[in-house]
Amino acid sequence: MNAKPRLSTYWVTCADGLETLLQEEIEGLGVQNIEKFPGRLVFKGKLEDAYRICMWSRLASRVLTPIHVHELDFTHDARDVAEELYEGAINFDWSLIFAPQSTFAIRLHVERDIKVNTQFATLRVKDGVVDSFMEAVGKRPSIDIKQPEITLYVLAGKTAHTYCLDLSGDSLHKRGYRHYMTDAPIKENLAAAILQKAKLKERNPDIILDPMCGSGTFIIESLMILTDRAPGLVRRFGFNGWNGHDHELWMSIKGEAAERHKTALAQPLPQFYAFDADWEAVKATKQNIIAAGFESVLDQIKMEERTLADWPDFKAEGKKSFIVTNPPYGERLGDKASNRSLYLGLSALLQKNFPNQYAAVIAAAVEQADVLAFNNPQILRLMNGKLPIYVRFGDIKPATVSRPFLAEWQPQQFEAIEGAEDFTNRLQKNMQALKKWAVKENIYCLRLYDADLPDFNVAVDLYGDRLHVQEYAPPKTIDPEKAKKRFNLALAAIRAVTGLGRDAIFIKTRARQEGKTQYEKQSTASKRFIVQEGKAKILVNLTDYLDTGLFLDHRQMRLRIAAEAKGKHFLNLYSYTSTASLHAALGGAASTTSVDLSNTYLNWSKENFVLNGLTVDHPDEQHQFFSSDCFEWLKEGHEQYDLIFIDPPTFSNSKKFYGTFDVQRDHNSLLKRAMNRLTTGGTLYFSNNYRGFEMDEEVQAMYDVVEISNETIGQDFKRNQKIHRAWKIQHPPV
Repeated sequence: MNAKPRLSTYWVTCADGLETLLQEEIEGLGVQNIEKFPGRLVFKGKLEDAYRICMWSRLASRVLTPIHVHELDFTHDARDVAEELYEGAINFDWSLIFAPQSTFAIRLHVERDIKVNTQFATLRVKDGVVDSFMEAVGKRPSIDIKQPEITLYVLAGKTAHTYCLDLSGDSLHKRGYRHYMTDAPIKENLAAAILQKAKLKERNPDIILDPMCGSGTFIIESLMILTDRAPGLVRRFGFNGWNGHDHELWMSIKGEAAERHKTALAQPLPQFYAFDADWEAVKATKQNIIAAGFESVLDQIKMEERTLADWPDFKAEGKKSFIVTNPPYGERLGDKASNRSLYLGLSALLQKNFPNQYAAVIAAAVEQADVLAFNNPQILRLMNGKLPIYVRFGDIKPATVSRPFLAEWQPQQFEAIEGAEDFTNRLQKNMQALKKWAVKENIYCLRLYDADLPDFNVAVDLYGDRLHVQEYAPPKTIDPEKAKKRFNLALAAIRAVTGLGRDAIFIKTRARQEGKTQYEKQSTASKRFIVQEGKAKILVNLTDYLDTGLFLDHRQMRLRIAAEAKGKHFLNLYSYTSTASLHAALGGAASTTSVDLSNTYLNWSKENFVLNGLTVDHPDEQHQFFSSDCFEWLKEGHEQYDLIFIDPPTFSNSKKFYGTFDVQRDHNSLLKRAMNRLTTGGTLYFSNNYRGFEMDEEVQAMYDVVEISNETIGQDFKRNQKIHRAWKIQHPPV
């Protein structure tokens, strides 16, 4: 009768949050009776069990076997933990475990609340092991911190110190294929855990997409799972120098793994897509795929430099798709608002391209994950090194087909509002007159009323399905109580005519702004939301500032720029929230450059770009943002631009700008400097809102200057032809 194989105790460690998934995985390898602890599973099993975990576990960090426990004596009060560790090490014969000619290293882990200098304590453990060898065999092994043949894992506890042999050697997340790195990569075992949680293999997808692939970890781990490739197949382990190593058993397990991979590799694979806005990341992905041994399936993987705004037609209809990605959250994008915009933009693209398909997306904060439009969402919290990450899983909601508010609006039935009959009639008449145009041109944001009647001195702007109502401050000769009553009547009429409730109407008083009050916050409510204009999604803020982030009267100019920008280098001076730059970028501009004094507006600009899937702060600098005075910026540079837009303020005395800017006084020198940066066949568009503005005669004599104001004023501003003036300026033909 064959004797039963001896059972030993094994610890399998993992990142926090992975314990349950790891238990499922190693139970699938035949291991039973597992005890679960934070960051560690413990079981009694055969050496074969430990070897199989080393070979096949995609989630584990290390496989350890305890070989010596040093019980502590608490008859004395003061503790010297370093000396306790030394005593435990010297009181065991380490020559039973490995030979003196082998190199070794110590990894010390200290339980919480134990105070000790870990560097010194590690050194004392090493001294104990070396002294033990000297007593036993008269020879001492050498230390090798980088590539030791034997790694000893020591757990310093409150009642005992446990000395383990690390069978894995290097951490098991190191598969050996990551030759090229990018910023903030996810660990291989965490990527595998996400794929396991998402049940990648069971979903049997036709398409696998990582739109922000970094160094390709998700693509490679997916390939390994789908081709039944054991993560330990080509790496070295810590048991090779161990006296108890069963080489024949290990080679048998390795041969079985190689055969399984060979068989699975012959089966058809899904179509993989690996995109990144950084060409270096795309190169790293390809090189790592080759290093992982998947060069033979490269024809199944489309790797391209693409932003989110530049996705191809996936022809995914009727196919099962699986999307998994690790967006560049955190410091690489800056503030939390930009991160939120990135996730909003990604979510919109997924809804449009992959409705009802499954996705797993990593976020640095729950708030980012919450904006993803998933049905039946699940969340998994993990630790990527010392950083917590949150993974959102779910089926992607289909995109809702949105139509302009006026497309659905019909004249409302309501009781007459005494004292506001004329205003009610005028607002309703304006909306009926604008409806056909807004629906035909797909206009979501427009002006409905602009002080048409002397007694109702307000502007009513529609942003999506919300209203921004500005009360022009009444003259001091008007009784304040009478003005307040009149304004309240106007609000009641606005709600009645539009059918919108109080929570959809935002109110401001617009008075002449002077000095630094021009850009100060009006509120801290921060009701920001997204509106659509042409191809662009734009963040507007109806509460915090006097202006909303989107000048409605320049809509036609922005759409004109979008139509002309393809392949051109675009410059936007006094860029505000850079909506003109955004339209140019989405129109296919070769590059965009936005210049403004306000960091607040430039950060808002970057959010707009990120929201639309465009990359900012990128090494290739396709889209650049400069916080600078436009005069100084023009003077210091030499780059040439094919298309320039300048929409300066009427007057400015910003604290960042020494002196004042007056558009009538200073536009001559501003335009001359800008024209020096315009290419020979280029176009400069200039506009401003100063009603008394007159174009300088010298500018008209030097360049081809054509006023195009009428072409840039939309139907909603035709009642106020003086809302702005605009010119098209070009170099005269040679």
